[in-house]
Amino acid sequence: MRRRLFRAAFRCTVFLLLCMPDPAAAQAREPYSPVPSESPTAPGGGATDAAGAAEADVWEGRALYASHQCWQCHGYEGQGSVAGVRIAPTPYPFEAFSRLVRHTDLMPAYSPNVLSDAQLRMIYIYVRSIPEPPSLEDIPELDFD
Repeated sequence: MRRRLFRAAFRCTVFLLLCMPDPAAAQAREPYSPVPSESPTAPGGGATDAAGAAEADVWEGRALYASHQCWQCHGYEGQGSVAGVRIAPTPYPFEAFSRLVRHTDLMPAYSPNVLSDAQLRMIYIYVRSIPEPPSLEDIPELDFD
């Protein structure tokens, strides 16, 4: 029995060591900030075009997502957790997303008094902007061959 426990503990330790990220690569990456550090506007102060305005909406939605504490259950990238489901990238239209946020028993419902329709739309734009995660085959750390 003691030998079996030792083997299980040894396997868990080896697995954890193999899954740890490379410290040099972790330092090279820019840390994620849930609140944008600078506004994506042109030097003159306004958005340059429709793409710039859309990018500004994404940044504002990201800030609202963080300030309304959505990340606590759904994660910073909408990936979900034990407390909340994955919401990004969302395949739902805005109407379904709004209905889920406003009238639900799966999470605290946010009334228009707490989160306006315009703010909810900004959060939806941010969630829609999050790219699909890579497939498992495309993650080099998971290639054990």
